[in-house]
Amino acid sequence: MNRLQVSLNVYPRLEFLPVATSFVEKASTAFGLAATEALALTLATEEVFTYLCGAAAAGTEVLISCRGHGYYVEEEIAFKAQEFDMRAFNLTGATSFEDEGRTRETGLLIASRMVDLFRFAESGDRLNLTLVKEKAYPAYSGEAVSTAKPLDEFVVRAPDTEELKAFVSLTNSRYQRYLIPSSFSYPGKVVDMVAVGDYRAAVAVDPPGSIGGGLVWRRESAKMVEFYGPYLFAQPPESTMAEALIDACLHDVARSESLGLISRYPTPEIPADYFEPLGSLAFRQADGALVELTACYRHLEEDLGSAVWADPRLEPFLSREYGRLAFAREIRRVEDAGESSWPFSVLSAEFDRSQARVTLRPVWWGRDSEEIVGAHVETLRKEALSCLFFEMDLGKAWQTHFTAALLDNGFEPRLMIPYGGAGDIVVFEHTSDGSGS
Repeated sequence: MNRLQVSLNVYPRLEFLPVATSFVEKASTAFGLAATEALALTLATEEVFTYLCGAAAAGTEVLISCRGHGYYVEEEIAFKAQEFDMRAFNLTGATSFEDEGRTRETGLLIASRMVDLFRFAESGDRLNLTLVKEKAYPAYSGEAVSTAKPLDEFVVRAPDTEELKAFVSLTNSRYQRYLIPSSFSYPGKVVDMVAVGDYRAAVAVDPPGSIGGGLVWRRESAKMVEFYGPYLFAQPPESTMAEALIDACLHDVARSESLGLISRYPTPEIPADYFEPLGSLAFRQADGALVELTACYRHLEEDLGSAVWADPRLEPFLSREYGRLAFAREIRRVEDAGESSWPFSVLSAEFDRSQARVTLRPVWWGRDSEEIVGAHVETLRKEALSCLFFEMDLGKAWQTHFTAALLDNGFEPRLMIPYGGAGDIVVFEHTSDGSGS
């Protein structure tokens, strides 16, 4: 399934608002969104475009591009702006009707709540706002669609559509939620993710077609692959199925340019001698108790090293981890030299409410980062979201400016994912009310 794209250039004037919204509605419907989801993306576009009618640079056009990707539609809005206040896109965003300047951001606040994901970036002299809306899928019914039994013999191969759905349902029925990617809550979504290549999958089946286990993997970045599993169903302890599934993944990944393979949610069946441990994170079991999971990692190619950006307060953690794992890294310090910066910060939030888990990621850094991080912690704690993480990409120097705000708001670095983004990813976990260290 190829990614398709359509684009519209339009002047940010209110008389062109129906043109912009009609374009997005028709495009998102053509790319597979149901009427409800297409309407949500259209309403988000309406609010952003209306805001740009007053904020875009005079005489410039707005470029709206829509891309279909099987299970979601991605809309990118590129523009030149005299001002664009992204604060409303924060989970903690609010407007004040006593402040006329903030009242203008009400539409952006509405837009941020209508989509599943957003990104914001600079590209030359233009700003790019990306909005993502996913298709709606029926949730897992709570029952496995097939039975499980020990397999005397098996082969590992790619599943067809019905086998894939059966594998997902078996996994949901036999494994705790913290060991399963959130996408598995929707078997049809997993099918579409495999169809467009965002997931790869393998199942172990016997000659009659009974499923004994499976594994899925995806490209975390250009150089890193993340896998989930292996998931085994009623197999005896002496079974070699787990190794066979991992080997199938390794064989597939070896044909790419990936440097490593990682599992953040390793199952008990994972062959320990295949991997080395990274850091650990806490996840919540069905009974409410927290359990520590140690991420597993395997080098696939020689690591020739790279440079990473880091706040001085993060250096001790990085030096320890790089030394332990024998990674060649040049740590480049990022320090405030009094340069001008934006006043406001923006974070995105990815939820897995079945696990009381949320992952924050930087969208934009500003001088209020400590206040923004603290406000997110307070809001999420009130919602009883007890597993709170923050992912920082050390390949993007600006993201490291969040370090002090994280440490002073009770986060600590727990896991380093080599080449997980533009550079290495550091996963912070919220562990206290703030230590200031």
